[in-house]
Amino acid sequence: MARIGRTTTAVGMLVALLAAATSLPAGATVRTSPWDSIKSWETGTIQRVVDGDTMLVKDDVTGAVSRIRFIGINAPEIDTKTHSGQCGGWQAKAALEGLAPLGTKVRLASLDPASKGSRARPQRTVLAWNPVSAEYDQDLAWAMAERGWGHWFTVPNEAAMSSLYRGVIKSAQQRKVGIWDTSLCGENEQPDANIGLRVNRSTEALNDEWVTIRNLGDAPVDLSGWRIRDTGNAAGYTFPGGSLLNSGDFRTLRTGVGTSGGADGRTLYLGKKKLVYQNPGSGPYLVGDAVYLLDRFGNYRFTREYPCLNGCELDALEGSVVISELSLGKKKGTKRAATQYVRLINNGIATQCLDGYRIETGDTVIRFDPGTCLAPGATWTLRGGVGTNTATNRFLARSIPMLWSTGSLKLISDREQVMAERTW
Repeated sequence: MARIGRTTTAVGMLVALLAAATSLPAGATVRTSPWDSIKSWETGTIQRVVDGDTMLVKDDVTGAVSRIRFIGINAPEIDTKTHSGQCGGWQAKAALEGLAPLGTKVRLASLDPASKGSRARPQRTVLAWNPVSAEYDQDLAWAMAERGWGHWFTVPNEAAMSSLYRGVIKSAQQRKVGIWDTSLCGENEQPDANIGLRVNRSTEALNDEWVTIRNLGDAPVDLSGWRIRDTGNAAGYTFPGGSLLNSGDFRTLRTGVGTSGGADGRTLYLGKKKLVYQNPGSGPYLVGDAVYLLDRFGNYRFTREYPCLNGCELDALEGSVVISELSLGKKKGTKRAATQYVRLINNGIATQCLDGYRIETGDTVIRFDPGTCLAPGATWTLRGGVGTNTATNRFLARSIPMLWSTGSLKLISDREQVMAERTW
């Protein structure tokens, strides 16, 4: 059996947990790691590697053969009779075959024994047998992520290891290995391209969920044949021929149905019937999503993952766009609501755009529209009263105050970073 080379951090935690559990009194509960909640431990033998995140495993007890889908990563697809392949698909399959060849013994772990993904595939963390340590301590998804053969993929009910996978994937991205090699499947065309991606999530309206694709560079970028996707491959969109994006310009890709162009000529539509981008939520484990921009060869060129973890790159707005003024209004009731306002100012030296960002105060959430940008020294004001919305003023026409007598107001990024905050 080809060895992965070392016990992963995640599985090291598992081994320590199991060792500790054996020395505890009967009925005691261990609460030291994400593995505490594991409810399913199955063992089996690998019959075949299907692709970089899926394998056929024969159960040691029942003899049943199941198509097991890894938890935590999504590897590129190989071409089949039903769909075309993706950049890195065959390399990812070969990498997994090298790590866990036919006949390898594995242990399958899950928080929910009934957990299944697309095509009813059981979702499991797959731990391969290590003959050196005589333990099931080789996390195959971790090993594939470490080598760059999968991007982050979270399932809310199976996210115990999610933050650990996210960390190792970040390392692979920084080292530009596997799918993160920008010339893996063809020439790195337009190497000076600089594209910024933002995600605006929605809980209801399909067209209130969108991605902006903005040219942050000094030269035009030809996006013809380039592709947008999410972690689950549900938001695939290929830019048509002639998709030239000038410096500073942007496109908005909305999830629902509509006619491309729109009032500003910048709006595109996915044509989906349900929301795509996952809400991070407030559960005990890390859950999130991402938008990726791939070039016409299928190379991963630009990424926007959320939520932000410790150590993620500095946001362009951080320290530059601040809350400069805040008024709780005058008098009471409707008059107070009408005279309340919040003002932002860009103290930086470059134009900053607020696509996908939001203001939160109490139970009020205000999301910025695509194309909301502040030049150096410019301001943007949110007003509680009635008026005509402009590029620099938004009116809410509220009869109830948005700002309470005591509270806080935050400017939050699409990656859940607090960019600015004011309390009173």
